Amino acid sequence: MMLGNISGSVTTKNFSFRAEARVKKMQYIAIKDFEGKWILAYVDSITKYPNRTMAKAKVIGYRDSRGFLKSLTVPFEPDTPIYTADDELIKQTIGLKDDGLYLGLLGGYKIPVTLPAKHLLTKHVAVLAKTGTGKSYAAGVVLEELAEKNVPVVIIDPHGEYRTLAYENKRENEISQMGTFGIKPKAYKKQVEIFDMGLRNPIKLDSKLSPDEIFEMLPTKISSSQKGLLYSAIKNLEGRDYTLRDVIDEVELIESNVRWNLMSLLEVLEKTKLFSSNPTKVTDLVKKGRISIIDLKEATPDIQQIVALKLIKELFMAKKHGKIPEFFIVIEEAHNFCPERGLGEVASSKILRTIASEGRKFGVGLCIITQRPAKVDKNVLSQCSTQIILKVTNPNDIKAIMDSVEGVEFGMRDEIKDLPIGVAMVVGATEQPLFVDIRIRRSEHGGEAIKAIEGIAAPEERILLLAPKFGEDAVKKSFKGIDAIKLLNYPMWQAFGNYNGNEAEFYVDGVTGEVAFENKDAIDYSKGIRSLLGMAPSQRGILLYLVKNKYATIEKISNDLKILLSTAKESLRQLAAKKLITSDGYMFKSAFDLNVPMNPRLLKIDHKVVEKGLEGEKMDFMVSPDFVHKIGEIWDMKILEVKPVYYPYWLVTHKNTKYLINGLNNRLELDKSKRVRELL
Repeated sequence: MMLGNISGSVTTKNFSFRAEARVKKMQYIAIKDFEGKWILAYVDSITKYPNRTMAKAKVIGYRDSRGFLKSLTVPFEPDTPIYTADDELIKQTIGLKDDGLYLGLLGGYKIPVTLPAKHLLTKHVAVLAKTGTGKSYAAGVVLEELAEKNVPVVIIDPHGEYRTLAYENKRENEISQMGTFGIKPKAYKKQVEIFDMGLRNPIKLDSKLSPDEIFEMLPTKISSSQKGLLYSAIKNLEGRDYTLRDVIDEVELIESNVRWNLMSLLEVLEKTKLFSSNPTKVTDLVKKGRISIIDLKEATPDIQQIVALKLIKELFMAKKHGKIPEFFIVIEEAHNFCPERGLGEVASSKILRTIASEGRKFGVGLCIITQRPAKVDKNVLSQCSTQIILKVTNPNDIKAIMDSVEGVEFGMRDEIKDLPIGVAMVVGATEQPLFVDIRIRRSEHGGEAIKAIEGIAAPEERILLLAPKFGEDAVKKSFKGIDAIKLLNYPMWQAFGNYNGNEAEFYVDGVTGEVAFENKDAIDYSKGIRSLLGMAPSQRGILLYLVKNKYATIEKISNDLKILLSTAKESLRQLAAKKLITSDGYMFKSAFDLNVPMNPRLLKIDHKVVEKGLEGEKMDFMVSPDFVHKIGEIWDMKILEVKPVYYPYWLVTHKNTKYLINGLNNRLELDKSKRVRELL
């Protein structure tokens, strides 16, 4: 359709034409050059006069035989006809592909706009908009498309907005518009895994922190003396799977006036309960097709930043060493995780700058989402070559966008301010900025829908249980005068590890923390595990060394355990004060008996473990998996997995008193009965 003819001055970049038919701003138009090639342009502005309508246009160019976008070298002739551009010319010239991540439709057209998935992994993405203009909605569209392509995604979600990806969109007003975009409602429940701050599936960070990681996480900067103290403490722990508590205990043993302030800062970090010797595995977070949502809505900003620092750092290192596939990491409210340097440094700033500058080389894509672009570290923002920009009105934010994006002309400043809700300017996907009607989401959008979803009933609880050998009838037959009886599932931890190159396993009482093992058809327990593991690492290491070696001098202890002689001397003094060791003034000997075999391969409870629905009553665990990992240090055993397993007891009532009958050997256990009565 002919729209008019060129009128007035013409350059290779711009021209004006008198519109003889209705034209719209941002409409694509086609013009033939002097060689007969079709050239694509778009309407930049329209001015109506009493007797005519004039439009100004900007030239995009044409594709040459090699597919490169070329600009004009010779201006159009005056009076050259202007036509509406057909869809094929628009797609070909702009460079839109049929395959990729489907964002929506080109503004004013039925042409799908897609982003190549590989482009996002290598170029990084920013979703920028003022509050309430569809920022998180557009990000949700990108996440759905990544799920469709089975690209692994990890989302740092400070408000818990993205868990609704697991549920299909049921909003009638949105479903009615899906036909326009050629989509249908869909839930991504099978692909979504939600990690939270301890409500259902807690995220756990590796407790083995380096000195530099601790420096970054501490709430305030520390002196060079305190740094030296921390380095010394961690050096004493080399070769062990230490925890933050171990570091604190080790600092306490070093004679220095600056240790107390350092210990108080470390205590703040330890009280966050974020760190575990049984951390969430990076291989569980990054899998093909997996969307791992780190829901941090229950955490304060400083805790959120610590989680981001440690988690992103471990993911990046795992990818660099080829342990996980290429993946995409999404940072919602990015201005809180990598603020502009003038606004202060936070724990996660440094690692996000590293990901922005180096991530693309290793297949780590970054997406930052923010309503305050001016408050985001400009080095991070400028590395995001693809930007999905929705309505922004703050002058400082618009300036930050203009400074960070190539190919956006000054005139686009007003376009960004005037964008309608649901329309985005996409920069970097093609050589030309695109205006896109963001498609309807297939899945549920966050916000108000979260409350309803959290109310869904949980499925039937299933547990791992040591299969009872004696049932209710057998117990009633053996013990007369039972007034009531029910199954009590008593908590135990089953630990699997590697000992001297061989597989080994052991059980830990989930209430007392003592090691449980079979001894002549009965269940026996260690004595003093809690007091042993409550010691400072140097004290614990020395005591276990003496248990295994019987006698040693202070010099041999220091040399074999690779600890400072002064640390060994102080630890031995404290152990002697507790009467856990004896000495003749030269040789030291253990006076501590754990009542447990020192060969962990003798600790098995040889009964079958089954998975079944919960029956009877279940007691809560009072010992954490971290504690079980520390028990492995007794035998220098690397713990690979810890599972909750329940031990079957029959809780019987006789003359208003409760007793426990062991479901594996049908024996009355008086000591355990007394403890359980106190707890129940």
